[in-house]
Amino acid sequence: MDAQWLADWTAHAGDAVAALARAVAGFAGAAAMRLAATLLAPGSTMSAPVLILSLATFAVAVAHRRRGRGVSWRVLKRVLLPRRLFGTASGRTDAWFALTGVTITGVAIGWTLLSAEFVRLELLPWLGTPLDPWLPGWLAVAVATLVLFVAYEFAYFLDHWLMHRVPWLWHFHKVHHQAESLSLLTNFRVHPVDTILFANLLALFLGATQAVLLVVLGHAATPLTIGGTNLIVMTFATLLTHLQHSHLWITFGPRWGRWLLAPAHHQIHHSNDARHHNRNMGDVLAVFDHLFGTFWMPAPTREVRRFGVDDGTPDPHGLRAALLDPFTASARALLPSRGQSRVLATKRAPDRATAA
Repeated sequence: MDAQWLADWTAHAGDAVAALARAVAGFAGAAAMRLAATLLAPGSTMSAPVLILSLATFAVAVAHRRRGRGVSWRVLKRVLLPRRLFGTASGRTDAWFALTGVTITGVAIGWTLLSAEFVRLELLPWLGTPLDPWLPGWLAVAVATLVLFVAYEFAYFLDHWLMHRVPWLWHFHKVHHQAESLSLLTNFRVHPVDTILFANLLALFLGATQAVLLVVLGHAATPLTIGGTNLIVMTFATLLTHLQHSHLWITFGPRWGRWLLAPAHHQIHHSNDARHHNRNMGDVLAVFDHLFGTFWMPAPTREVRRFGVDDGTPDPHGLRAALLDPFTASARALLPSRGQSRVLATKRAPDRATAA
C-alpha cells in the first residue's frame, strides 16, 4: 500500500514539475517574442531602427549645441551613455524597468488590454451606416491620419492629467517621477497599473475615433501607418519623443516652443521645483496644456536643477517602492481620511497664472 502511494505521489509530482516546466518555457518563449517584436516590429516606436535614428537625432542636437567647439567621439559617448545611466540607483531602476517592461510585464498584462479594433467594431453598429466617400481618397487619408494623431495626443494628455490629479492614480504614476536623472530608459520606468490604464484609455479613444471617421468619411478613411502605428506618431517618436527624457535643454524657441513640447518642456514636467509641478503634460503638442492651463514655457537657459519626488520615500528606487508601495498608498488614498488632501502635495501645481 505504501509503495503504491509513493509511486502515485511520485507520478503526480513528476506531472506537476513537467507542467510547471512547460509553463515556464511557454512564458519565456512569449517574453522572447515580445522582446523581438519590440526591437524588430516595423510599428514599434521602440524598434532598433527607430532607436538608432533617435540616437542619431540626439547626436545632431548635441553637435548643434556645441557649434564652434567641435564634437569628438568622447563627448558623444559621455552624452549618449552618461555614467548616471547605470552608475546611479535611479539609472539602474530605469534599466530594470526597461528589461522587464518589454519582456515579463508585457506578457503578464497583455490579457488586460483592450484593442482599438475591438472598440471600433463594437461601436460601429451603434453609429449607423457609413456615408459614401465624399472626399478625394488622398484627402480622406490625410484627414484620418491627422485626426487620429490628435486623438492620440488628447488621450495621452487626459491620462497624464488624471494621473497627476486623482490621488490614488498618482501613487502609480509617481514611480515614473521618482527618476532622479532622465535618459531614454526612463521611458520604460512605468508601473504596470499605469501602463494598463493608459493602454485601455488610448484604445477607447482611438477605436471611437476610427469608428466615427469611418461613418463620416466612408471606407476611404484609412490612415497612413508604419506597421500599424500612425505615421505622425511614429515620426514624432523618432525625432522628438525619445529625446524628451534627456538633459539637453532645448526649448524650440519662443515661437515653436509654445506649440511643440521640446526636451526642456518635459524636464520642467519632471522638475523637483514646486513651481513646475503638474506642468506640460502633453506628449508632443502643447495645445491641450494651453486649454487646461498647465502649459509652462521654459526659459532660454536651464531652470531645472533637480528631478524626482521629495515625499519621504526611504528607498524610491527599490523594488518595494517601484511595484508594491503604490498599491497600499492608493488604497489609503481611496479611504476617507483627514490627511487625504496632502496626497498630491509634492506634485500639485501652484494656483497662479501659467508662465508666459
